[in-house]
Amino acid sequence: MDSRAAWKIYVALLFGTFVTIEAAAFQAPALPSLTRHFGIPINLAALVLMSYFVGLTVFAPIMGRLGDQRGRKRVLLAGLLVFALSEFAAAAAPTFNVFLAARFAQGPGVACILPGVFAYIGHLFPEHRRGMALGIFAMTMTLGAASGGLLGGLLIDRLGWPSVYWISGALAIVGIVPVALLIPDIRSERSAAPFDLKGALYLLATIAALLSLPTWVGNFGVRSPYTAVIVVTGLLGLTLLWRNSQRVAAPVIDIAILRRTAFALPSAIYWLHLLSFSGVVYSLAYFITGRPGGNAAQFGFVTLFLYGSSVLASPFAGRLVDRIAPRHVTAAALAGMLAGLALLLTLRSDTPLWIVIATVCVLGLAMGCNTPAVMKLALGAVPPERLGAGTGLFSTLRDLGAPTGSSVSLATFSASLGFHRAQGTPDALAAALGTVGWLLVGLIGFALLLSLRLQGSRT
Repeated sequence: MDSRAAWKIYVALLFGTFVTIEAAAFQAPALPSLTRHFGIPINLAALVLMSYFVGLTVFAPIMGRLGDQRGRKRVLLAGLLVFALSEFAAAAAPTFNVFLAARFAQGPGVACILPGVFAYIGHLFPEHRRGMALGIFAMTMTLGAASGGLLGGLLIDRLGWPSVYWISGALAIVGIVPVALLIPDIRSERSAAPFDLKGALYLLATIAALLSLPTWVGNFGVRSPYTAVIVVTGLLGLTLLWRNSQRVAAPVIDIAILRRTAFALPSAIYWLHLLSFSGVVYSLAYFITGRPGGNAAQFGFVTLFLYGSSVLASPFAGRLVDRIAPRHVTAAALAGMLAGLALLLTLRSDTPLWIVIATVCVLGLAMGCNTPAVMKLALGAVPPERLGAGTGLFSTLRDLGAPTGSSVSLATFSASLGFHRAQGTPDALAAALGTVGWLLVGLIGFALLLSLRLQGSRT
């Protein structure tokens, strides 16, 4: 396929990606409003994110494999339709439980889209041009997040939180048209294998337990029997999932791919980076809206710079990893993330907004530089005949980062805020943000150590 035709197809794919990422970015400014509207505590707000990401992470490898077997175009179209309908259901939800059900349904919709886009990247672009394509993909994701944060904040302040769901659902309907008209169908040459239903159920139990654990601990405590049940469920589900994956022909989690160090290491590093980045976003949502004079629009303005700086860095990093070893870019990006977190630790409730913006720009640049590098490393380790399964697995590992970061950071922020208020700390908001910040410093430091082991990975 010639370069012009490949980019034409790719642009149509990016529109669907943009819509789903923008919708995900709507959640950060919407959370404080949703908390008040449904009358739930801050630590339970993580359920809004968890319900979506449980559906996404469980179904991403399933839909990636289904695209291999049934054709990626039809899976993409089905995903856009499911996503649109679930967004409309969330906007009209009369109760918090109905809203959570709609959020869960959005996950399988997006799971049909993102692994398919990754697989098309591997199909459309050769190895020496894939870094630039991944940089554009990362730029599109962050552009969607930037516009979603700003637009979401403005819409929520003026029209209420349901407006963001109505708009993202309508955009998904529009996105069906270019995909239907311009995207060719591709599928793997591998023969169709029976669907791994047991593996899907084990994965659901594992992911649900993992993502909900911080929320259960925050509400019931570490020694609660409810917490113990969640831990046991997660460990049992993980054990059964691993055993099942070694016995079936086409497992929902392909252990053969996961055992590849060249795939597992960059995926783990990206997971830790996304976990920390998400922790920053959602703790800042409550920090900024809780400050004197703070509101959703102000937080949306901050996220515009957070994601906008990542937009600027991603294409540059994409071109860079086509010329130098991606592992060097990853190490530099993680060092930049540590510098941004050091600045985060200095923020106070009366800190001028421009200093907050400067801080998040450092964090955004680090994320934008790291994304194309780890994507190229991970996808380069996947055999072409398993690209759908590999991209689905990468999506699962990657998408675990955001909900884990949000649930951990919100539980930590809520507990720290309550403690410091009870102690009469003069700036309890800043103290709570600092507690989250130190936790994230430790995680990024560990990711930086892991990046030193990338020397043997493919570039």
